[in-house]
Amino acid sequence: MSDYWDLPEQDYELSLLQFAKKELSDMGYTVLSEKVEVCSGAGAMTLTAILQKEDMAFGLYIHDGPKQRKTRGPPIIWMLRLLPGMKTADDLRNFILTHQHDFSITLAAENTILKDRKEAKLKKIYTFLYNSKIKDLYDNDLSSAADVLRVRLRKEATEFQALS
Repeated sequence: MSDYWDLPEQDYELSLLQFAKKELSDMGYTVLSEKVEVCSGAGAMTLTAILQKEDMAFGLYIHDGPKQRKTRGPPIIWMLRLLPGMKTADDLRNFILTHQHDFSITLAAENTILKDRKEAKLKKIYTFLYNSKIKDLYDNDLSSAADVLRVRLRKEATEFQALS
């Protein structure tokens, strides 16, 4: 997306972090790039983003959905280090897809204390987003959750932009 906080340019582009702009800003985070993918059916969601705090950019990976919560527990929320050349969420997502089995090791943050602190803060933000945008879908009709979530994120993005 050319202007992150603007309405996504294409019908298939979605943004979730725009709804936590204030919370992210209050914690000192700037979102440089975001990619949200919603799988069909029950609406499993994967979010990859590049965030910056002060002079440090890092990757964010979130995977969540009804199956994830049912079989594996809470959502996956990881802070990842960026390799040289990773400038956008698409770059990060492509690396993750290419290295599905070892990306979390390859991109593991070197400073585990900082990683744990950032992940705890990002978990709070994601919990806010989950409770306000997603939870009701997973609690009700799972067969159409993905379609409803796509429409909700695009429709509310339009409304959010109009209010800004």
